[in-house]
Amino acid sequence: MIFTKLPLHKLLSYINTCSSSISLFFNGFLIYLILTKSPKEFGAYKYLMTVISVFEVLYSFLEMFLVPIHYTVGSTSAVIVYVDDKLFSRFTLRILNSIYWAFFGSSMAIYALQFIYRYLTISMNQLIKTFYSWKILLWLMIPVLNGVMWALMGILLCRPNKEATNVLRPYVLEDFKIDIDNFDYLGGPLFKIEKGTFILNMNTFSTIAVMSVTLSFGVILFCGFKCYFMISELNSITTLSAKSQSMQSQLFYALVFQTLIPAILLHFPVSVMFGFVLASHGLGIYSCIISITISLYPAIDPLPNFFIISPYRKAAFSEYRNFGSLFQCQELSGCFKRNRQLSEVNQVPPNSKNVVAPANTSAV
Repeated sequence: MIFTKLPLHKLLSYINTCSSSISLFFNGFLIYLILTKSPKEFGAYKYLMTVISVFEVLYSFLEMFLVPIHYTVGSTSAVIVYVDDKLFSRFTLRILNSIYWAFFGSSMAIYALQFIYRYLTISMNQLIKTFYSWKILLWLMIPVLNGVMWALMGILLCRPNKEATNVLRPYVLEDFKIDIDNFDYLGGPLFKIEKGTFILNMNTFSTIAVMSVTLSFGVILFCGFKCYFMISELNSITTLSAKSQSMQSQLFYALVFQTLIPAILLHFPVSVMFGFVLASHGLGIYSCIISITISLYPAIDPLPNFFIISPYRKAAFSEYRNFGSLFQCQELSGCFKRNRQLSEVNQVPPNSKNVVAPANTSAV
């Protein structure tokens, strides 16, 4: 197969370009539906949904441009970026790599914020009013600050160093057939063992500890279970219309499925990868599978909104039917035009006569 002959970083580049293109289409279309087809009952929630789609668009651009490769060897973990085919300097690519870390780290914080909103809405908590004033900016600062923390920890504590470079060099050369000097990376060894003594790398260890998404998952689980039980109780409340109950359920379940996607494609694989690193058995070239699953996340994540939330589902199918009808009309118009041209060519003029010249029978 042609793909087996490609360098690994090139193959990952093609995969990232494909998944990012799909992501840009789906998220762009979802932003259009959110801004034009959302019922007024959605309130400020449509802006939170827009934030997620814009976040995933930017994430896709980073994935497509950087082609970040997750790579682990022994107790060393790094996100490496091939520099020779990039327009920017090595330092700029390192900054962009740290921003990529920020996007990765703040992904669950954004969903945690949406779960907080859903919980406050369903419980009719007074704090919901803060989402309808300038204070919504304070809420939005939570994932932003979370991302800034990830970026700073990465660029300050996990920048390239001689020890990590020497560990990575032979393995990168074997797996990628390229020297480590052609890459830039953020990461390092979690620990090392010298003369039987276990030595913890505090820079890498403290970075991983601070970057834990446990708090975000805790908020999601707390608000998620609260919302589930409250929605179950809505059926017994006669003051709420069936339409309102249905809409609350749709928004909640769409959010649940949308949150499961990064949990399955991002955080679960990375947790497994770090488990092997803690056991000093880095996955080597197989770590690249995680790079692929991460690149798929922004392409798949918008889909629950199209299928679960009825206003968007109806609008999406309507747009699809309109596009299909337009394509069919253009096809029929083209066929009619071709048939008319053929009939004009074959048509005999009304005043014309078929005159056949007599054969020349005169003798020589």
